[in-house]
Amino acid sequence: MLFLLPLLTILLLGTQAAVAQGAPAADVADRFACDALKALDLSEGTGAPVRLVDVGILPASGDQPALCRVNGFIEPQVGFEVRMPVQDWNSKLLVTGCSNLCGILQIQGMEDALARGYAAATTDMGHRTGDTADARWALNSPALEIDFGHRATHVTTLAAKEIVASYYGDPPEYAYFRGCSTGGRQGLVAAERYPDDFDGIIAGAPFNQALSVPHMAWVLAANAGPGGKPILTRPQFELLGKAALGLCDAQDGAVDGVIGDPEACIFKPETLQCLAPVAGEKPVRRDACLSPEQVAAARKIYAGPRTSSGQAWSSGGSPVGSEFTWEKSLLAPPGKMPFFQFVVDNWSRYLAFEPDLPVPPATASGPHLSAVNFDAGPAQFAATTAVAGFRPELTRFRALGGRLLLYHGWADESLMPAHTLDYWRDAQQRQGVGQGVGDGLSEFARLFMLPGMLHCGGGPGATEVDYLTALERWVEADEAPDSLLAYKVKDPVSTFLRQPRLPLPPGSVEDTRKVYPYPPIRR
Repeated sequence: MLFLLPLLTILLLGTQAAVAQGAPAADVADRFACDALKALDLSEGTGAPVRLVDVGILPASGDQPALCRVNGFIEPQVGFEVRMPVQDWNSKLLVTGCSNLCGILQIQGMEDALARGYAAATTDMGHRTGDTADARWALNSPALEIDFGHRATHVTTLAAKEIVASYYGDPPEYAYFRGCSTGGRQGLVAAERYPDDFDGIIAGAPFNQALSVPHMAWVLAANAGPGGKPILTRPQFELLGKAALGLCDAQDGAVDGVIGDPEACIFKPETLQCLAPVAGEKPVRRDACLSPEQVAAARKIYAGPRTSSGQAWSSGGSPVGSEFTWEKSLLAPPGKMPFFQFVVDNWSRYLAFEPDLPVPPATASGPHLSAVNFDAGPAQFAATTAVAGFRPELTRFRALGGRLLLYHGWADESLMPAHTLDYWRDAQQRQGVGQGVGDGLSEFARLFMLPGMLHCGGGPGATEVDYLTALERWVEADEAPDSLLAYKVKDPVSTFLRQPRLPLPPGSVEDTRKVYPYPPIRR
C-alpha cells in the first residue's frame, strides 16, 4: 500500500494535467494505470528475475477492445505477453498455447477471448526463433528444453495472474487454459504438474512425443520401397479413401463424405488387392487395385508402430477416413521433404535424445529412422527425450475441482487420434473403471472426437466448436457438456490461424453436427 500512495498521487496529478489540456479523463487514467505496471516486480511470484520490455495501451481495432499490453521475459528467456481489456473485463484469465515448437508469441490464439472481455496471456515457451518449425534452439540446451516441456507455461501463468491482479485491483475469479497440438500437450502437462494453475483446461489433439514422432517414422518406413521410392502415392491414397467411404460413410445415418466412427469401420485394404488376370478377360488397370506390396504398406500405416514380434505400441495408427491427408504427410513436394520426415528429422536431431545426436551434414537426406528402436516400445523413446511428456495422473487436478475438456479430430493428418484415446483409457483406469459418462473420469473430464476434422480444425466435417463457453458453464455453473454443437463452415481453417468468432456470420454455416463424449453409444 505504501507503494500505491505516491503512485496514486502521480496518477491523479497526471490525469488532472491531461484533462486541463483537453484529453478525456478516462483515456488518460487508463494510460496511467497501464504504465504503472512498469514498476511491478514479478520475480518473487515467478521464482525468477522478470524483465518487462513493453507496457502500454493498444487502441481498439476491429473486434479487439482497447487493451493494456504487457510484454516481457522471465529468466532465462521465457517470452510472454499479457493483454487486458481497458474496460468491461469479465474477471477471467485465459492462457493460450502454441503450435509446433512455438518460438513466437501466437497472439491470434487469444483474440477471440479478448473480444469477449477476457484478460489473456501466451508464451513463446522459452525461445524466440520467429519460426515454429525451428528446433535448433534445443541443441544441447536442457534448460531450454525444460522450459519448452513445462516451465514456461507455468511461470507465464504465475506472472499473468499477478499482472492482472495489479491492473484491475482483483485477481481473476477464474483461470482457464486453451491450446491444441503442442498447446494440447501444454494443457495436459499443466493438469498433471501444476493442477492449481487453472480451473479449467481445453486440450486439443495433444502432441505425445513418446508416440507421435515414432508413428511418423514408422509410416515413412512402411511406405519406403527400394531406393526410398514411395510404395503408395496419390492414386492409391484416393483408391483407399474412396473404398473406406463407400463401406462406412453411411454408418452414422448420413452420406456426407465423412466417416462418423472410424473405430467401428472394419475396412481391410486387402479387399482392393489386384487379382490374377483371367485368360480372355480385359486386365484390371493397375491404378484401380493394389499390389501385395501396396496392401502391406497400407496395413502398416493403419496399424501403427509394432515390434518385430507384432506387439503394438498403441491402439492404432492412421485412422480409416484420413487417407486424403496421407499425400501431405508422406510424399515430398518439389524441392522439399515429406512433412513427417521433416518432423522426425527435427526431433531426432535436436529434441529426442540426450545428449543430442550429432547434426549430419546439410547434404544428408532422410530422417533418423534408425534412432527409433521399435522393438523397445514407447518407453524407449519417452525415456530419451528431455522434453517433459504427460501422464494421465489427474488425481490432484480433480481434487482441486479442475475441469478438463479434451478433443481430437478423427481425420487428423499430423497426430494420431489413437494416442489421445490411449491416454483417455489409461486415465479411466486410474480414476475408476467405467465406460463413458458416469465413470470416475467423466465427473471432471470429457473427451470429444470430431468426425472429419483435421489437425486442430479444418477438414470435410463440422469442426467449429465453442469449447470455451462449454468449459465456462462446466466450471462456473457445474453444467457438464453432454454434447457439443459443431459447425461446418465455408473455407474452414486451423485454430492456429484463427479462432472462430461465435455466433458465426450468417451464410457461413453449411451444416451442423452434435458430437457426444467418447466412447460413442453404438447400436
